[in-house]
Amino acid sequence: MKQLSLLIILACTTLIVSAQEATNQTDAKKRKQGPWIEQVESIRGEPGFSWEGVYKNDRKEGIWKKYTINGDLLAEETFKNGTLDGLCKYFYPDGKISAIGMMVATDIEGQKDTIMVIDPVTQEEKLTEVTRKGNSVRQGEWRIYDEEGVMLKETYERGELSNSVMGNRRPANAAPLPHEQGAGKKKRTDY
Repeated sequence: MKQLSLLIILACTTLIVSAQEATNQTDAKKRKQGPWIEQVESIRGEPGFSWEGVYKNDRKEGIWKKYTINGDLLAEETFKNGTLDGLCKYFYPDGKISAIGMMVATDIEGQKDTIMVIDPVTQEEKLTEVTRKGNSVRQGEWRIYDEEGVMLKETYERGELSNSVMGNRRPANAAPLPHEQGAGKKKRTDY
């Protein structure tokens, strides 16, 4: 009995300590590190939202979740080196999935290149270093659902649409898709 009580106390202490982990921290070089929550205000008629995820050396890393101002999940996107690269899921305001697929990074944020630049006045050529912005494109099969659950399958090859097939509603007795499974998630049965 003492061991069980000790185990429960240890588990509760671990939960409290992990819940108190600091967010929005920077290191000595002023780079964002660890768990982070960002608020994006409304602009030009677009509603505001919040981001939640982890930074590693000032770059988004792993799964980032995007929420409405009301706290409804809008998206789960996977980042590597600050650029979308991996599974992405997008949701309707009612929680139903609107799209799911893979993104692949074509340029990594902060990657350096050297290019030849010609001065327009003197016509002198000189090497100039440029820093790339992160860029990602769709890759592989994407499933896009309308609000009634009708699916469109699109296949991409490094951002270029190569195939598009309109699907039907999934039967109510069909096995759930991998993104529909998981602890604490309500399974969608209205396909």
